Amino acid sequence: METLEQIDRYLDRALTLEENIDLEQSLQTDTDLQNLFDRVTVVRDAVRSSALRSRVRNLHLQYLDEIKQQDEAASQMPDSAKVRPLRYTQSLRWGARVAASGLLLLAGYGGYRYGSTNIDSYYSDKFMAYQLPNNRGGGAEESVTSPDALYRSGNFAEIVQRFAGLTSPTPHDLFLTGMAHLQLQQYGEAIERFVTLQQTNEQRSKPLFAQETDYYLALAYLGDGRVGDAYPLFEKINKSPRHLYHQNVTDQDLWKLGLLRWKSN
Repeated sequence: METLEQIDRYLDRALTLEENIDLEQSLQTDTDLQNLFDRVTVVRDAVRSSALRSRVRNLHLQYLDEIKQQDEAASQMPDSAKVRPLRYTQSLRWGARVAASGLLLLAGYGGYRYGSTNIDSYYSDKFMAYQLPNNRGGGAEESVTSPDALYRSGNFAEIVQRFAGLTSPTPHDLFLTGMAHLQLQQYGEAIERFVTLQQTNEQRSKPLFAQETDYYLALAYLGDGRVGDAYPLFEKINKSPRHLYHQNVTDQDLWKLGLLRWKSN
């Protein structure tokens, strides 16, 4: 099976389980195959766009209308004057016109998407500040120097400074400090905090901030320009209907991220 055909059948979910696994494993290690996969995805999405379908449909209807008019004109002519139309040649001509129109639309659509999709705009669209839950325990009043109070007041630099003096940070400390770095656009440091939290959670029977970390680590990777690292996390969220941030990552978002990954290579 040709590579393009295999990718097309994979996207149509027409491969066998074994073929699926083989292709997915190859995509993890073969950069050229990954680039080809991204290009095929872009083209397929453009072809599915309503504007392109509408244009091709209109051309097709126009073609049928001209054929009908020719048939009506021919039926009114005497037999001696009738000339059999070269339907095959005409079909080829119209097929070429349809194909050319489709390609022009595809080029325009792809060019628009390619030019308008960038990391900064994608990041801005996906970023939302994390909101700490309200303290309803009814206990002692929250200290103004506690990490929660510092975070609520937007004192992110103080959270980072406080973290530097901790010898055994908790998952709570790791997550809030990661968020503070993210708010300060210190993406590399945010990645370090979130990755450490993931590693800590692997040792816990009850992970803390696991799904929040999925989303904000993906954003940190994106802010750091590491689109290839962000993509698997966003894909995981998109494929998990029960994920806290599932509604924030649509199929269209994944397509845009694939385009960003293509542009960054």
